[in-house]
Amino acid sequence: MAGKRAQTAQAAAKRTSKKGPGAAAVEESDVEDLGSFKFESDEIRAGLLAWYDAHHRILPWRRNPHSKLPTAMVAAAAADGTHPAPPDLPQNEFIYYVWVCEIMSQQTQVSRAAEYFRRWVAKWPTVQALAEASQEEVNELWAGLGYYRRARYLLDGAKYIVGQCGGRFPTTAKELQSIPGVGAYTSAAIASIACGERSAVVDGNVIRVLARLRAVAGDPRSAAMTKLWADLADALLDPERPGDFNQAMMELGATVCVPNTEPKCGACPVAASCAALRGVREHESAGGEPGAAGAPRVADYPTKVEKAEKREETVAVAVVQLLPPACSGGGGGDVAGSSFLLVQRPPSGLLAGLWQFPLLQLRPEAADSPQRQQQLMDDYLQAQLGATLRPAGGAAPQGGLAKALTVVERRPLGQLVHVFSHIRMTMKVERVVLQGELETGSRPADEAAGLAALQWVPGREMQAKGLTSGVKKVYKLFLDSHAKATSKQSITRFFKPAVAVAGIDAAADTAAASGRRRK
Repeated sequence: MAGKRAQTAQAAAKRTSKKGPGAAAVEESDVEDLGSFKFESDEIRAGLLAWYDAHHRILPWRRNPHSKLPTAMVAAAAADGTHPAPPDLPQNEFIYYVWVCEIMSQQTQVSRAAEYFRRWVAKWPTVQALAEASQEEVNELWAGLGYYRRARYLLDGAKYIVGQCGGRFPTTAKELQSIPGVGAYTSAAIASIACGERSAVVDGNVIRVLARLRAVAGDPRSAAMTKLWADLADALLDPERPGDFNQAMMELGATVCVPNTEPKCGACPVAASCAALRGVREHESAGGEPGAAGAPRVADYPTKVEKAEKREETVAVAVVQLLPPACSGGGGGDVAGSSFLLVQRPPSGLLAGLWQFPLLQLRPEAADSPQRQQQLMDDYLQAQLGATLRPAGGAAPQGGLAKALTVVERRPLGQLVHVFSHIRMTMKVERVVLQGELETGSRPADEAAGLAALQWVPGREMQAKGLTSGVKKVYKLFLDSHAKATSKQSITRFFKPAVAVAGIDAAADTAAASGRRRK
C-alpha cells in the first residue's frame, strides 16, 4: 500500500516536471489525490518524538519534560550559560518566552536568536516590563538582528496584551492572532508549545520534511500547496504531545532534513517512511547510477522556485563628524571627543524609525558623479542643520542661512554593498568633518518643514550605540580610514624631529669647522 502511494506521488511529480521549470504548481486534482494520503502516522510520530527527546537542542525558551539528553551534555551546556526555560515558569511567562522566541527566530538562525533572547529577557523578563519600554530601547537591543519590523511587533504586542488583555496572553491559536504581528504560524506554535493546544505549525522546515516524506513536487508557495501543507501537518500532528511534535518537525528540518545540500538521511528517524528517499533507493536497485544527471535526489523536494532578483539601489552616505571648538582638526581630530550626526528614518518603509548616517538615494545620473553626490549631500545637510557649509578659509555666508559651519576635511571613504531581503544597496561613503557653533541636542522630526529627527552622538558612545548592521559597516569603514590616517601622521611626526636634529648637528659641525679654519 505504501509503495502504491509513493508511485502515485512520483507520478504527480513527473506530471509537474513535464511542465518545465517555470510552470505552475501541482494541478488541483493532483493536490486532492496527495491530500488523501494517510501517513504511517504512528510510526512517524513515535520515531520522531523518540529522536527529539534524545537529541533536541537546549534553548532558553524550550522545556521538554520528556527529555533524555545525556547528563554530561546538559552540564556542558549549563557551563556555557545555556539553560532551558525554567520548569516552574508560570504559564503566562512561558507564553511570553515562546512568543518572543518565535518572532525572533523568523528569518534568523536559532543560535543567533538565542543570543539575543537571553539579553532580551534579562532586560524585559515579563510582558509588563516590555510594554513600558520605548521603541528606541527596543530597536537598540534588536540592532543587528535584521527585519526590524519584528521588533515593532513585539513592542506593539506587549502594549496590546497589557492594555487590552490585562497582561494575560490568550491561550488559543485563534485568540492569539489578535496580537499585532501574530499570524497563523506563530499562533499555532505558541498555542501548541505553551498551552498544549492541538495546532499544527507550518514553516519552511516543516514544508521541507513533508515534501520529502510524500515526494510532493510543485511550487510550495502556491495556494493549493499551502492548503496541502496545512492538511498534511494537521493529519500527522501527535495529539498527546502537539508542542513537542511541532518542535520535533522543525528541529528535524533544521538539523537533519536540511536545505540547499544533501540531507543527512542516515541520521533521520523517519527515513523508513520517506517517499523521496525510497525513490532514490528504487532507482539504485534498478541499476541507476547515484547522482547521475536526471537521477532522483531527496533534495529535489520541495521544488526549487526561482527567487525574484533584488532591486539595485545606489545611495550617498555621509559620516558627519563635528569637532570640538578647540580641536585643530588635523586628520579628523579626536574621534572620542567629537560628535556624529545620526538621522532617523521615516516611520514607515524600509528600516522604519531607525537611526542612520545621513543618506540620500541617488538617481542613475548622479550615481557616477562624485561632484553631483557632494552637491546633493551639501544641500541636504544645510537644510537639516540650518547652517551653510563653507570650506576652511572660505567667506562668511551672505544672506540665506545665518549660521556657518567650516568643512575642515572632506574625502571619500569608499564603497560598500549591503544586501536586504529584496534590495542590493551600494553605499558610496564620504567623511565630512565640520567645526563651528551648533546646537548638538536631539531634535524631533518636523514633517511639515521637511526636517528629520536627528541626534548628535558622542564619539565615545558610538561603538555601544544600537545601530543596524549596515550603519555599523559604514562606521567601521570610517574608523579603519581614521586609523590609517592617524598611523600615517604618527610616522611622519616620528621622522620629522630626527631630520631637524640632523640639520642642527650638520650646521654645528659646519660652524665648528669654519671656526677652526679662522684660527
